[in-house]
Amino acid sequence: MSKIHLLMPEPISLTDDESQARNLNRAYSLQRCHVSDCTIVNGENGTKFAVWKITLLLHPQDTASQQVYYPRVETFRRYSDFCQLREQLIKRCIDEQRPNIDVPGLPPRVKWYDMWRYQEINLDRSWLSKRRQGLEFFLNHVLLNGELITLARDLVVKFLEPPQTD
Repeated sequence: MSKIHLLMPEPISLTDDESQARNLNRAYSLQRCHVSDCTIVNGENGTKFAVWKITLLLHPQDTASQQVYYPRVETFRRYSDFCQLREQLIKRCIDEQRPNIDVPGLPPRVKWYDMWRYQEINLDRSWLSKRRQGLEFFLNHVLLNGELITLARDLVVKFLEPPQTD
């Protein structure tokens, strides 16, 4: 049985200089973002897939605040959701004629020659640990890239918002 070594995410800090008219809530800034808690879900036709928990820890902008509790935003996304976000970010950069903006890569998919044992590989603990690290790297680099956030804030916010329940 292999042991999983988890890397604890390092805190990040973002500075937002947008006008208040475009910002939904200026009372908080993003303090930390990490990807964790991989949950295996049974899909259709007996397939299984991983769903990743994304946690955003918010910090009050008011430095005089003695607030002890920091609000959290949690959402869950599949690897394919990360792929879709990356494709949308690249398309936005191309459409806005900003090809010099670096959109980070994602951890690789299961290799084509291992597709015959996809379920076994895709659910392997060490594979999932590496994928988690890669997804966290991707997301933190997107969030720390001021140019990318300015250009595609709506895409990033939509990705990070918890799904709407009816």
